Amino acid sequence: MTISNIARSYLLAPLCMVVTAWMGEAMAGTSECYAVKNADKRADCLAQVKRDPGNCYRIKDGDNRNQCLAEIKGSRDRCYAIKDQDSRKACLANSRKPVPE
Repeated sequence: MTISNIARSYLLAPLCMVVTAWMGEAMAGTSECYAVKNADKRADCLAQVKRDPGNCYRIKDGDNRNQCLAEIKGSRDRCYAIKDQDSRKACLANSRKPVPE
C-alpha cells in the first residue's frame, strides 16, 4: 500500500460511518411514524420527518391538515383556513415572518 491509499482508507471509514448514522436516524424516524395507529397522526409524523407536504394531504381533519401544510410549506395562508380560533392564533404565532434588519 502506498501512503495515499492508507490516508484514503483512514478518511473513507469515518465518512462512511457518518453517512450511515445519518441515514439510520432518518429511517428510524420514518419507521416510528409507521408505528403510529392513528392515520392522521401518522400522516402528520411522516410529513414532519420527510418534510413532504404530500403527507399533509392525507390528514382528514381540515384544521390539522392546514396546520401541517403551514408548517411544512412555511405558508401563513394555511393558518387563516384553520377554523378553531386558538389553533389559528398558535399557527400564526409559530409561522411569524422574520423582521428584516
